[in-house]
Amino acid sequence: MDKIYIVAEIGCNHNGDFNLAKKMIDEAKKAGVNAVKFQTFKAELLISKFAPKAEYQIKVTGNDESQLEMTRKLELPYDEYIKLEKHAIKIGLDVFSTPFDFDSIDFLASRNQKTWKIPSGELLNLPYLEKIARLPIIDKHIVISTGMATVIEIQLALDVLERNGLKPEEITILHCNTEYPTPFEDVNLNSISGFKKTFSKYKIGFSDHSPGYFAGIASVPYGITFIEKHFTLDKNFPGPDHKASVTPEELTLLCQGIRSVELALGSHEKLVTNSERKNKIVARKSIVAKCNIIKGALFSIENITVKRPGNGISPMFWYEVIGKTAEHDFSEDQLITHSEFAVQEV
Repeated sequence: MDKIYIVAEIGCNHNGDFNLAKKMIDEAKKAGVNAVKFQTFKAELLISKFAPKAEYQIKVTGNDESQLEMTRKLELPYDEYIKLEKHAIKIGLDVFSTPFDFDSIDFLASRNQKTWKIPSGELLNLPYLEKIARLPIIDKHIVISTGMATVIEIQLALDVLERNGLKPEEITILHCNTEYPTPFEDVNLNSISGFKKTFSKYKIGFSDHSPGYFAGIASVPYGITFIEKHFTLDKNFPGPDHKASVTPEELTLLCQGIRSVELALGSHEKLVTNSERKNKIVARKSIVAKCNIIKGALFSIENITVKRPGNGISPMFWYEVIGKTAEHDFSEDQLITHSEFAVQEV
């Protein structure tokens, strides 16, 4: 099984601060992710002056400013993004960004970005989907989040992408819930199994907005290939997404948990593993002498018993041994041997 691609969603949690963004990249690298992801936008092209805040945004940032005013402070200038991109690559991380307007699509295309994450809010933005799908970039891969969407709406978006040149193997569909944070009762991991049946031609991943790292680790056995998680250095920082993000410590536990579960899944076959094989002698039992036995005596429940170690005749042959003749003397606790039981394991 290929390893799951783990993405630390820095998003706009840098709060427009270049130095904070750079530090977040370094911390994400330490945690063990494969990539960091940003959000690239010009607030005026993304949000109208009449757009209200989301309920979760009001809860963490108040209602004194508009969504537009809040978002202006979260912009990352293009030139600073280029510096951060180079830094991430230098330390061995993949880096990409979600564009939220056409200017930002053009900018990221100029960077020859390979991975294009389409957020849930843009899933039904037909001209946006067309523009990204038509970008003349070699080895382009599209990742789409599906929060708030029905299966029919997801299919509509896929149809647009494929009409404009994308193949199913170039698209990853992310199970997602667009609530920050997502209550555990709304995470609905079982729907990933449904995704794998309904959208069998595509890779399936998980965009996790639930608290902590539990759901992310629990998603691994569902066969996901991609996971992203919002990341912050401090949940108490000002800004809309920090409270629903994981800290560096939690991100590290998420990465460790995912990698451990990947190893633990194994195969569908029940195997005796190399690590446990050496314990068979120690943990299993053999037929041994219960007391001193003289040559020619018959083995019976009075003179044989079962004890560790397990390198003698298996107790599974108990009734076959009963009634056999001792071929030589045995002292108490000595392993019973007999010519008819050369192969001692079951």
